[in-house]
Amino acid sequence: MAQSLFEKAQLIVKSKLHALLDKEVNTVEGYKQLIRDLEAAMADVRSGLDEAIGTNTGYTRQLTDFNSQIAQKQADIDLLLGDNDPSNDESAVQLQLEVDQLQQQVATYQGLSGEQQAQITAIQQALTQLETKHQQMLTDLAKLTQTQAIAKAKNRASSAVEAATVAADNAGSVDSIQANLEHQKDVADARFDRVMGGLQATQSPEETARLARAKAAVAARAAEINKQAAAPEPEPTPAGA
Repeated sequence: MAQSLFEKAQLIVKSKLHALLDKEVNTVEGYKQLIRDLEAAMADVRSGLDEAIGTNTGYTRQLTDFNSQIAQKQADIDLLLGDNDPSNDESAVQLQLEVDQLQQQVATYQGLSGEQQAQITAIQQALTQLETKHQQMLTDLAKLTQTQAIAKAKNRASSAVEAATVAADNAGSVDSIQANLEHQKDVADARFDRVMGGLQATQSPEETARLARAKAAVAARAAEINKQAAAPEPEPTPAGA
């Protein structure tokens, strides 16, 4: 026999929800899934509650019908007993037997309705508690989500600060960069001097001769200038001589 919605709701309230609410989770996503599971269970409980209420409504309607039949049959019995006709008293007895059966049915359905109503009340109370728990979990989830967002933001900020710190620390390597550049400059200067010296060392004989003649001319002129500078000045001629 297939399990009714009401039976499923009873099972959820009595066992599954306890296991669900006792479940431990360690992440925000896990807590979200726990809320979704609770919401699904609550939906099943509501469906079962609707079925239970509908069933009890049927019991109440049946009781109303039984009581209506009893009232009618009792009225017929009173009529038969009050008409001063003993010949139809047997019919009154038969009607009373039917009334007795109906009253047994009434007692049975009253018991069913009372038990059903008790179950309905218990499930309604459980559902109210679950709705309160659900709202609390949603509030807690909002706090967890906020905390998670703050943690992520702080981690991003920390990563940025760490990166900036590394960049700032690397600024201390400017001295080594400067030293390296100065070394490269010294090497370049040495290379330049070597190349230029090589150019001078590879002059042609003609150029060497011209350079020698120019140096000799400059030396001769310098000697002439020095000789003139060393010669005594002529004495002045006396007046009237």
